[in-house]
Amino acid sequence: MLVPISRRTALTASGALALGCGLGRAFAQTALRAQTSAPGTSVYVFAVSMQTIVQRTLGIQINLTGGMALPRSTLDASRDQTDLFISSPAINYYMERKLEMFKDIADAPQLYTSKIRGILNFPLGPFHILAYESSGIRELKDLKGKKAFLGAPGGAGTVVALAMVEGATGFKPGTDYQQLRLDWTSGNQAFQDKQADLLVIPTELPSPVVMQFALLDKIRLLSIPDDAFASEPMKKLMDIPGRSIVEIPAGTYGANQLNTGPVKTLGSWAGLSTRVGLDDEVVYKVTKAIFENIGEIHAAAPYMKSITRETALSQMKTPLHRGALRYYREIGVAIAPDLVPPEAK
Repeated sequence: MLVPISRRTALTASGALALGCGLGRAFAQTALRAQTSAPGTSVYVFAVSMQTIVQRTLGIQINLTGGMALPRSTLDASRDQTDLFISSPAINYYMERKLEMFKDIADAPQLYTSKIRGILNFPLGPFHILAYESSGIRELKDLKGKKAFLGAPGGAGTVVALAMVEGATGFKPGTDYQQLRLDWTSGNQAFQDKQADLLVIPTELPSPVVMQFALLDKIRLLSIPDDAFASEPMKKLMDIPGRSIVEIPAGTYGANQLNTGPVKTLGSWAGLSTRVGLDDEVVYKVTKAIFENIGEIHAAAPYMKSITRETALSQMKTPLHRGALRYYREIGVAIAPDLVPPEAK
């Protein structure tokens, strides 16, 4: 059973910045601030694994806050309010162009360009489109007149889910179906309690969250129809960085997953990012520690085996932080010119 939790879960581990941690020069902060999404999500698992490695190997305390909307984290970093955070190529795209959740923030493009820097990217996993068998929903068009949780308000995943539904059905929230406007924890709980008929969640494959739903009752994963990809909402969606078409095999979630064939959906990418002003040596050491202990991250969840030095810059559109750039150059990774930040040229 899913355990209800607060929207923000602060994880603070003990220990201050060790004097002998080998950071080269003094680091003014006693701890790093980090933000990630809700517990149970792919990016939460990654962030906790990263936190564990950095604290053990470098002696740097990381105060990790969960339950954050990822666009909010990106905005916080651009205003020097967090040091490490989970973002995505899509969120960065929206911020750079002042679109979607950033459309009313006048200086969003300038903040993105001058303040946001990348460290590494990784596949987030496919968007799961879920319904309990008892809901009567067999395909997306059956959502008419029903309730759906498509993600937290203002989130990049919610933008994707709305476009998928509209592209496949032409339906709009408030007119054709009710969109539940909840945070991720409350939304997942609403689906578990059958207060929502449909759930769209970007998560790893297989997903522990979806597995819990399948243990409770019979579920059905829904496909995006082939003809939906020719619709304007889907074409616009596929033009955004960090999008791919993937399949979820039948039987992934056991006997209670009722669809007998694979379902077609979208995959997406996420990334660990930082603010431009974070100490170069700190970012270098953090990046190095992650990859020198990558086996621990791989052991945390099956999907994280896809995080490697070779894939770290896939779908990366944001210039790297100088500390991360130094690490990749040292290990011989080819760096595209647009990933070299202005301050390193």
